[in-house]
Amino acid sequence: MSKSESTLSKIKLEAARKWIKNAKHVLIVAGAGMSIYDKTQPGMNVYTNPDDFKKHYPKLLKYGPKTSYECMGFFGSSAPKEAIQGYLYTHIGNMRYKFPPNPGYSHLLSLLNGKDYFVVTSNVDGNFVRSGFDKKRIYTPQGDWSVLQCATPCSKDIYDAKTIIDKLKGKMEGGVFKDAKDIPRCPRCGGYLMGNVRGGSWFLHDHWMKDQKNAISWVNEVKESKEKCAVIEIGAGFNTPTVTRFPAESIARDLNCAFVRVNPSDSHVPLDIKAVGIPEGWHVLQQLQKNANNEIKKNGKDKDAEKLLADRADKMKKHMEKSGLMERWKVYEYRLGHFDWEKFW
Repeated sequence: MSKSESTLSKIKLEAARKWIKNAKHVLIVAGAGMSIYDKTQPGMNVYTNPDDFKKHYPKLLKYGPKTSYECMGFFGSSAPKEAIQGYLYTHIGNMRYKFPPNPGYSHLLSLLNGKDYFVVTSNVDGNFVRSGFDKKRIYTPQGDWSVLQCATPCSKDIYDAKTIIDKLKGKMEGGVFKDAKDIPRCPRCGGYLMGNVRGGSWFLHDHWMKDQKNAISWVNEVKESKEKCAVIEIGAGFNTPTVTRFPAESIARDLNCAFVRVNPSDSHVPLDIKAVGIPEGWHVLQQLQKNANNEIKKNGKDKDAEKLLADRADKMKKHMEKSGLMERWKVYEYRLGHFDWEKFW
């Protein structure tokens, strides 16, 4: 990193820290990048590390998948149901209950100390609740692994995943059921169960409607209060942008508040709002959490932060044109027009 890049990075961090510190209300919008494991938590990166996957699902290897990402198409494969369903319940048990959240969640919770906050996340691993965040202040539009539903579905009934998984002890080995008769079934129709997570028209959103209404009410109440607020988006890319990334930008615009985007690969930010994009992962939350020894006003960087925001439009336009992001954005803009966050939640 060059000296100018290092200086720019510090200015961004200090601007973000100041905006968050001065905000009374903070909206957290988190994508998959928030739940990534690092080297301090070895053995749990089953999504991308073949060795970690082999450790937890050894008997699945003969059916093809070498990582959990490769298992995304596993449910429609010709593999036996003992393997498909075995992976489902072993994976839910690992991601929702066994594997602990990364340290970024505790850093974020400390950063929000004493503030009125709300969380919207596409993650279905329950890491916010498990890290101490108030479950009444969380909306998971994609669902959560803690809840199961009929795969058909034959009804709107839901079932507690942990209760069912606890009864499966000794009935699976290496991620595969020993006997097909032990696979859990829907009490109503006898079909298979699945996680109550979004993936198709069969997804039942009913269970999350109350949380959705709470999220919308929170944003509107903050808007009416006219008090200082900030939106912090972490690890939300372009896999499901209408669930996280686009609403986050739209809400910041609607509330006329500061916007902080933390993303190692897609940190570019809108040109028409007060925003900084920090090209880092969740680890930077610890730096934002720390109280700066020399605040912006004291070290004369208020002017630098203002210049950063003023110059950002030209620099971002050049970056987007060079990287091809400008064309991608034009497609989104053409298809969606002005993005109204309430229509997509």
